[in-house]
Order: sequence, then structure tokens, then C-alpha cells
Amino acid sequence: MTPRKIQVGIIGSTQNFLRRAQSAALDQEFEIEYAQAGLEAAIPIGKKMEAEGKEVIISRRGTAHLLRENLSIPVLSVPLSSFDVLHNIKEASTQGRVILMTAFRGQIGRLELVEELLGVQIIPGVFHNTLELEQIILSSKQQGCEVVVGGGVSLALARKHGLPGVEVQTSEEAMGSTLENVRSVALAHREEKEKTLRYRTVIDSISEGIIAVDGTGLVTTINSVARSFFNLTEEKAVGRPIAEVLPATRILQAMEKQNAQADQIEKIGRDTFLVTHVPVKSGPLVVGGISTYKDIPNVLKAENEVRRSLAKRLIAKYDLEDIVHCSPAMRDLVKEARHFAEADSTVLIIGETGTGKELLAHGIHRLGPRRNGPFVSINCAALPDQLLESELFGYEEGAFTGSRRGGKPGLFELAHHGAIFLDEIGATSLSLQSRLLRVLQEREVMRVGGDRLIPVNVRIIAATNQNLKHEVQAGRFRDDLFFRLDVLTLQVPPLRHRLEDIPLLVEALTTRITPLDRTPIKIPAQGMEKLMRLSWPGNIRQLNNFIEKLIVLCGASFDPAVFDRLFHQHLDYSFDRRPGPVEDLPRLPELLKNKVKKDEVRLIRKALEDNDFNQTKAAGQLGISRVTLWRKIKTMKTETAASSLA
Repeated sequence: MTPRKIQVGIIGSTQNFLRRAQSAALDQEFEIEYAQAGLEAAIPIGKKMEAEGKEVIISRRGTAHLLRENLSIPVLSVPLSSFDVLHNIKEASTQGRVILMTAFRGQIGRLELVEELLGVQIIPGVFHNTLELEQIILSSKQQGCEVVVGGGVSLALARKHGLPGVEVQTSEEAMGSTLENVRSVALAHREEKEKTLRYRTVIDSISEGIIAVDGTGLVTTINSVARSFFNLTEEKAVGRPIAEVLPATRILQAMEKQNAQADQIEKIGRDTFLVTHVPVKSGPLVVGGISTYKDIPNVLKAENEVRRSLAKRLIAKYDLEDIVHCSPAMRDLVKEARHFAEADSTVLIIGETGTGKELLAHGIHRLGPRRNGPFVSINCAALPDQLLESELFGYEEGAFTGSRRGGKPGLFELAHHGAIFLDEIGATSLSLQSRLLRVLQEREVMRVGGDRLIPVNVRIIAATNQNLKHEVQAGRFRDDLFFRLDVLTLQVPPLRHRLEDIPLLVEALTTRITPLDRTPIKIPAQGMEKLMRLSWPGNIRQLNNFIEKLIVLCGASFDPAVFDRLFHQHLDYSFDRRPGPVEDLPRLPELLKNKVKKDEVRLIRKALEDNDFNQTKAAGQLGISRVTLWRKIKTMKTETAASSLA
């Protein structure tokens, strides 16, 4: 691609200047436009050249100064050497001995030696605009000035008031040197402009509003989204104090405190935004700040999109590191789960309701060889058989009334090259179990109403809160499916068997549940001790509910009365699990006196199941002697026999 020529504008106040420029530019590969104008009259011409694409403008000193102040492109000034000045004064001395030498905004060097050599008197005339220049010429004429040395505007005004003039001559060498600098200046400016355009394109393509300020609080950048949010233009914002543009913003506070303020709610006008303020630092100094604005409707829309994505159950959301624990039992479990994750075998997770089986399944998948594949989960106990079958295996169009046009792929198909988590698998019917067995054996499914087999490559992770061995013995679960599932087995301990984890769990749950604008409450050691004495039949889910109610009812600070009331409510379906005396806490015998007989039978049966029908352990768990437990079991058997005879 051929690079485009550099576009140059040359503005001079005299034809002599322009002719010298043309002569010096003959060997340069530029596209040049020439214009005759000086000082203020050159400004509109310069703006027109800039609008038409000129990249650099060349002019003489005074005009160049004014153009720089009014244009955004580089303006080069042709230098005037001491030799040039001496030559111009010598030429002027032939027309008069008192010489006015004009200069725009600059100091005129000491010319005593020139005056002595040439026998002339030089009047310095420093001006800032055309009107002031004319006043200087009139004043100099009254002082006896006979000739004026200066640029084109100076000479025109001198002629107007009857004085001859000598134009400050620019040498071809000085003009050539200036033209040589044009290329490097233009290319550098072109590169900087392209960087700026890329930067502007990036910030304008972001869906958030962005406003940047300098160290004094003046707006330096505002993107198109922010302009749209606040009904602003660049002219109304850039260069103005942010406190005037957006009085409600807190960017200046963030800069003063030198701390970022993330995800703050700010109301600006009638709209509410989620705002982040970040101070920009250079070493220890704050040199600016950047604010990003998200309008609440878009934030909610994005959140809903994420929720819909998560609801598809196609990704694993948790890691094994998310399992809060310090107990040896859980430490061993997590370690074993890491080993199981590396394999591609079927995993069976056994544990009571609320122990975190699903969390474990997510973590295993995210560490496994299929981590980049989908993770599909379903609760088998949540759907009736027919609906569960269509969800798992999919269906063809017209398979049943209300079926989707074109059919629907099942979860096994969606989990292809990934994993499927079958929660509460023990709740499935025998007919559905036979279909699951085929998938595990043959790795292929047939949709409901279909006539073809679809191969699937999935890893099975199943979970149950039932004792599947007992279910097999009772004929409610297929033994061949059980042995297909029982490859890598994880037994999740209930919360009562990992009481040392409760303080960590309470801290984690309190932090997660507490609103962001509040400080999490702290449960004192005495309260934590009480929590560690309960059986928690609902496990972590029950503990989560307890903490959530406590936070809602306590508000900003811990309330012992609220804690005790909730604690005693939990005693209605829990009891002390620790041996030995417990202060202010009733033992099972006292508790059972207040319960109906069927509750006593339920508690004893549960304790026996928890301890694999070991009566010694069950008695210790219940807080009664083994003999008492044996007597109660005998009574239960007698009553059951009598009931059956009746």
C-alpha cells in the first residue's frame, strides 16, 4: 500500500516569503497549499486548511504563534538568524538612520553593537496584536522613526502612515531546514492521531460510560455512552471542572483519599447508576481519575442473561476450594475427591440432605478431564417419572401431547463430552432405572418416541441421601444399576460428625448472607458452643437457614435474645449430641418427656441408622445408657408386634 503524501500548508504575509517557500520545496514530495495572510487574518485560513486535511502548517514567527494557539495540528515557524537580522538592518539604514524593528511577543536582543557598527538608532517594538502594532508604529514615528523593519503586516501599516519599510527576509537555507523537519513532525503527529483514534474507538465501543479527569478535576475525556447518559457534548464537558459537569459525582473524593470506590450507587439527575471511581497515580501523586458508569437497567439485563445461562445447567459453578472445612473427615474427603476428579470413572456421592453433595459434584467436574465440556445437573426426585424420562432422554416431535415442534434433545445429549449430575438417583422408579442402566452400559440413548440410538460420551456423577444397599435389599433399586454406579464412592459426613467445621461455616455463611452495605455480625464464643452441641439433622442447609434468620432479625448487631429464641426453636427438631453435662441445654430424656411417642421412636430409629445400628454408639449419640436404649427398642418391637396382631 503506497503511503499517502504529507499535506502541508504554507501561510505567509508577503509574496517574497511564499516565493522562497516554493523555491525551497521543489525537491520535496509534499502536497503544498500556499496562502498570503498575516497575524489574525491567517487564523481562519489555517482552520480551513486543517479542516481540509493539512497535517503541518509553516509560517513566520508572529503568525505561527497565533496559529498554534488556534489549531490542533503542528505549526512550524521559520527561524530568523542573527545574520538575517543584521542584513535587514543594514538594508534599512540606506533609507533612514532611526529604525523601528518589530517583534511579536518576543524580546529583541541587545543591538548596541549593531547600532555602533552601522551608526543607526534602533527602536524595539514588541507587540501582541495588530492594533498594538499600529500604535507602536505611530508612536515611533513621533519619536523620529524613519524606516520600519518587520513582517508583511508591519510593512503594510508603515506604508499606511507614510513610513518606508524593509521586509524581514527569510533565507532559503532556513526555509529548507524547516521543510526537512516537516516530514518527521507530520509522521509523528499522524501516528499520534491514529493512536488517539484507536483509543477513542475503544472507549466509545464500551457499553459503560467513561469520564476521565486530570489532577485538578478538569474533564479530559468523555465517551459517547457517557455523553448519551448525561445529555452532554464534548464542548460542554471537556476542559470544564467535573464538579460543574456532574455535581453529584464522587470522583474527587476518590482522588483525595487515593482509594478506588468500586460499584457505588450514585443518583445523577433522575437516573441511578452503578459507578466505579479509580484515581490515576504517578508514584505517590494523584494525576487524575477515571469514572465508569453503568445504568441500572443494563446491569439488571446482564444479570438476567447470566442467570438464564446458569439456569441451563450447562456449567459447573463451584470448586472444591469452595467447600468450607477444617475437620479431618472433610479434609480426607476433599483429598479423595481430587483423586477421583482426575479419573473419568463414574462417581457416587452418598450423604444426608444438605451436606453439600452437589457442591462436591461441581468441584469434581471442574478438576476433571472434561472440565471444558458441559456440566448438566438434574434432581431426579423433583420430577414425576414421565417428565423426568423426557428430560433425561429427550423426545421426538409428536411423541406426546404438548411436545415441542422438532423435538427436544435430552440432558444426556446436552452433556455430550461433559458430565451429568444425577442428584437423588435413589428416588427413580425401577422402569427408569433400567433405561439409565442401558446408558451406563452402552453409552447411547433413544429419545422418547424415537426409533434411533444416539451415542453419548458422558461422565456420570450420581448422588443420593439413601442407603442404596438397603434399597437394593428391599427391591426398590436395581442391583445391576447400583454396581454400575458404585465405582468411585464418596461418603459425605453429616454436620454432627464434623462439628469443628461449624465456626468456619458460620463465618462463611454470615459473610455471604449479610448485605454488602452492612458489617457481618459476630456470634460470641458461648453462642458458637451452643451451635456445636446441636445435631443439625438438616446439616449445612439447616445451619444456613438459622444464620439467615438470625441476620434478618438481628439487623446491624448481634442480639443474644434473638439468638436464644431461634436456638430453642431448633431444639424442637434437634437435640444435644455431645456427652457430659451441658449448661442450660436439656438432655434427650427431658426432651423426650415433652414429645409424643412417635417422635421418640423416630429419633431412636434415626440414631440407629446414623450409626449402622450399633446400639452403643447410638446410645451415646442420644445421651442415654445402652441398657435404656435396649429397653426402648424392646418396647418398640413389642408394640409393633401387638399392632400387627390387632
